[in-house]
Order: sequence, then structure tokens, then C-alpha cells
Amino acid sequence: MNHYVRFVGHVNEWVGRISGLLIVAVVLIILKEVIGRGVFNAPSLWADESMTYLAGMAYALGGGFTLLHRKHVIVDLVYQPIADRGGNLKKVVDVIAFGLFSIYCLTLVYFGWELAIASIREHEGSGTLWNPALWPVKLAIPVAGALLLLQGFANLLVDLGLASKPAPETDHGR
Repeated sequence: MNHYVRFVGHVNEWVGRISGLLIVAVVLIILKEVIGRGVFNAPSLWADESMTYLAGMAYALGGGFTLLHRKHVIVDLVYQPIADRGGNLKKVVDVIAFGLFSIYCLTLVYFGWELAIASIREHEGSGTLWNPALWPVKLAIPVAGALLLLQGFANLLVDLGLASKPAPETDHGR
């Protein structure tokens, strides 16, 4: 169980870091577009869609990273009084919450996969003048759902005491 928790955490850590680089790319595209439009009066055809698609992919793929670091919003008004009691009630609530969470994640995986496969088969583009392929964005949906589900299960194992919490990633001298 500990190996699973560490492995899934490691995968989500790196996917999250790569997703962060997508946000850097979005910022650079915005900067290029602001300068292009404002200084040179030369907007580009690809900037708006690129920013939207890259930001959407970063948002989706960063979900597992956010869950790994326990930064998702929880309903403290409901959960905290139960957590304060501790014991088995908290574990029961954790299992029920994971069940509902799993339905959400599996829905993302199932329907997202169908959308991605259809997009790949049909060579779907955005329909604009630039017309980029949409399959990478659509493929990010089931991948994100799977990463969320795997991380949610890893967190549940830790919360139930079936695995130990992994040591935080080091910055390797940064």
C-alpha cells in the first residue's frame, strides 16, 4: 500500500509541475499578444485559443497535484464536527465521500474518453481560422479523472491508516 501511495503521489507531483509549466506558457502567450497588439498592432490568430486550451489542460491535469497536497476545498461546516469526534465515524464519512468522489472521477474518465476518441477519429478542429486539433484538450479530461481517482484512493488509504503518508518531495537544491 505504501508503494502505491508513493508512486501515485510521485506521478501527480510531476504532472502538477508540468501543468504549472503550461501556465507559464499561457503567461508568455499573453505577454506576446499584448505586445503584438498594443505595440505593433499585429494580433495573432492562435493566441486566444492557445491560452484557453493550455489553461484548461493545466486546470484539469493539476487536480491530482492539488489533491495530493490536500488543497481542494472541503465543506468544513459539515466535515470538521465529524473529524473532531475522530474514530470510526470520520472513517465512515471518508469512505462515503470517496464513493461519491469515485462516481465523479469515473464519469470524467468514461465520457471524457468517449469525447477524446471521437475527436481523434474525426480529426476534430476548433473550426476557427487557426483550427487547432482539439483531441489533446479532450484527452486531458479522462487522464485528469484517472489521476484524481488514483490520488483520491491513495489519500483514502492514508486516512484509513492502511498506508503511511509519503515524505514531501524535495526541491533538490532550489
